[in-house]
Amino acid sequence: MEKIWTRTEIVQLLSNNNIAVERAMTAIWNHQTSSEKSESNTKVNNGVGFSASTVNSGSYYAKWVNSGKRLSGKHLERARKIAIHHSGQLTLIANGKI
Repeated sequence: MEKIWTRTEIVQLLSNNNIAVERAMTAIWNHQTSSEKSESNTKVNNGVGFSASTVNSGSYYAKWVNSGKRLSGKHLERARKIAIHHSGQLTLIANGKI
């Protein structure tokens, strides 16, 4: 049987695992629409992708990670806050619901 993740487990993972934070940035970014990705903007209020308050930083971090670089220092901590902010969405992604 496949593991079902809870939001609490996702938050704990994000709080303690830097790679999980990086993977969260790319997972959320992958759920942006193509126009949102190209413009680093939130246009569609569909409950997936970055929110208006996190889209600029989140998109930047996702692109950074996708280029093969690692997040560190204040950028890692900002990305962690963004990921935890989107932990409900990340739980759905982890469980294959979106």
